[in-house]
Amino acid sequence: MTAGIWVIGAAAVALTLTAWRRHRGLAGEGWLAGLASLRQQLPLLLLAFAMAGYVEVLVPRAFIERWLGAGAGLRGVLLGSVAGGTLPFGPYVILPMAAALREAGASSATLVAFTSGWMMWTTGKLAFEFATLGPGFSARRLALYAVFPPLAGLLTLLLFGS
Repeated sequence: MTAGIWVIGAAAVALTLTAWRRHRGLAGEGWLAGLASLRQQLPLLLLAFAMAGYVEVLVPRAFIERWLGAGAGLRGVLLGSVAGGTLPFGPYVILPMAAALREAGASSATLVAFTSGWMMWTTGKLAFEFATLGPGFSARRLALYAVFPPLAGLLTLLLFGS
């Protein structure tokens, strides 16, 4: 078990106890609501993890190591930034995909750039942003945000190594 599972498990236990103290029926209601949410999200989760698995098995490990691995340096950071920034998927796809890339040999710097690009550039929402806030706003936001994913990757490279 990872540390993250222990933290989330402890939080779930704490919330269960808090609900139980408030009213004993609330603890069960909370778990039932969570299970209902899981039932709704399960198809999406299964497909997302399947996509991550296909990244692992279809993209050769040597390719990942060469272009996104520890030796890729700035090239890996820039590729990670662009790849993360242009993928229009949500966290259920992107984060398992990042984990698959890590398992295949992508460097930490590349993964920081990848996830930062995804979070900041949000191209999946660009059409809605363009329509509601206008093209000028979208262009300014993208121009200003363009530097941050590569910068985050480079800082990771400089401060922590690949």
